[in-house]
Amino acid sequence: MMQISDRPQRRLVRISGWMFAGATVVAVAVIAVDWFSAGTASVLIGPLDDQILLSASVLIASVALVMGLLSVSSPTWMLPFKILGVLGAAVAVLGAGFSTLWSIDVTMTTLTDNGCDTGYVVVERSLLMGSSGTVYRQDGPMVSSPMARTSGNDAHQPFAAGDYGAAVDGKALIVEYRPDPAGSRVTLELPVIADRRPSCGYANTSLSARPEPSELTEPAEVLTPTEVDAEIRRLLDDSLAVTAGTPIDAAGATLDASAAIPNPVPCAEGSGMQHHVNLDFRTDDNARSVTRILGVWDDAGYESDRAMQEDIRYSETAPVARMTIRDTTSIDGLVRMTLTSACMSAE
Repeated sequence: MMQISDRPQRRLVRISGWMFAGATVVAVAVIAVDWFSAGTASVLIGPLDDQILLSASVLIASVALVMGLLSVSSPTWMLPFKILGVLGAAVAVLGAGFSTLWSIDVTMTTLTDNGCDTGYVVVERSLLMGSSGTVYRQDGPMVSSPMARTSGNDAHQPFAAGDYGAAVDGKALIVEYRPDPAGSRVTLELPVIADRRPSCGYANTSLSARPEPSELTEPAEVLTPTEVDAEIRRLLDDSLAVTAGTPIDAAGATLDASAAIPNPVPCAEGSGMQHHVNLDFRTDDNARSVTRILGVWDDAGYESDRAMQEDIRYSETAPVARMTIRDTTSIDGLVRMTLTSACMSAE
């Protein structure tokens, strides 16, 4: 009878041992690449960079350690040490679990110039309202060198959303991106990777070579701030009128759309200004509300587009040039909606 009861216990010990060994091998490999390159290179497997691999390895190793300690029988005098070991491993699980949570919404984008890859990729991650990225030079199948850092506002991942452009200027690769869809551009300068054969066939991401939904163009008619604000107000009222239940803000108060004041921001392209409104709210059914709001925008005659986890509607002639909506229910229970007007002359 004792032999039968030991078999599942021994099997669990072996499984936890293999888990711990595998996680240790991955962690050692990541640390070794960083050590021997003096911090100039790191492991990159698809969108999994050294931060993700290390946090996941620590998480798996900690879980394996807890499993192993709970499965192994020990003498009474060792019980306090066993309890301390389990508690320490549990703390490690919590820390590694939080670090891994930061790596859930991760994307990898190949930087291209005129439809051909440049030898660089951007890994972006988002959590709550934050977004950050790293530009890597691809040195091998699993080894890359971090070259620059990027950022995004309101969990916006500009490279994954295609809101960037890259072009070779002499010996430099000039990269422009917008941390905020309605904001100004940020410029990065990277060295051109020589003696490599690029892979082509990618979509052209040059902002100057093709129209982008994020590039807001000025309509032919001359717009006034009063006309623009009236159209923003109409679209806000129509959008919130179709939500599932009464929309409330993040603090739990009933959302008052009339209190949303359009903020003036510089035009994304050229001189002038735009009016921008940002609303965060929740409803009885966020997914259904997003679908209904998109239906209102479609009925208003807007063109549709979609970036990473964000639905976009845009127009090159309407007073409101761009609207976005993003369902972040799984993160913070909210729906995030923005409306941005066409470019107007500075007031």
